[in-house]
Amino acid sequence: MRRYTISVNGTQKVVDVEAVGADLFRVQLDGRLVDVTLEDHRDLAHSAITPAVQPRQQVAPVTTAPAASGAAPVASAPTPSAPSAAAPAASGAAPKGGGRDKMTAPMPGVILSVDVAAGAKVTRGQSLMILEAMKMKNELKAPRDGVIAEIYVAAGQQVKFGETLVRFEA
Repeated sequence: MRRYTISVNGTQKVVDVEAVGADLFRVQLDGRLVDVTLEDHRDLAHSAITPAVQPRQQVAPVTTAPAASGAAPVASAPTPSAPSAAAPAASGAAPKGGGRDKMTAPMPGVILSVDVAAGAKVTRGQSLMILEAMKMKNELKAPRDGVIAEIYVAAGQQVKFGETLVRFEA
């Protein structure tokens, strides 16, 4: 999770941002927890980010910790929007997208191990697989509680950013 101090209409705010999937982030602002979906997967350093904000049912309390420097683009008054359709699947590849029922690759790399099987009941934060990227082992954890419906990857498989790795039962 990352913490940012931003200025919204001249007022400083502390924003906590947690990456849930390749294009899904959980953002906490003023005690409100919202899911933010990135609508564009181009090189983020050279393009605008257009997040879609979806309100969540539960509100978690804001924790206090020293704020990190940096800025994050956040709308001053989040408004609910309809969930966007997942990007169409490439021919012969697993579908892409980062809806609540899918976990996508946060970066390109090689799957070293898959630690769960289809049908397994998992809890949020449970390790699902290990992804090696730039000689670093990254533990990919379940973004939510649920049951694994399908696993689209196997150990040794190369994956691209945003590629669907796991689908959860709805």
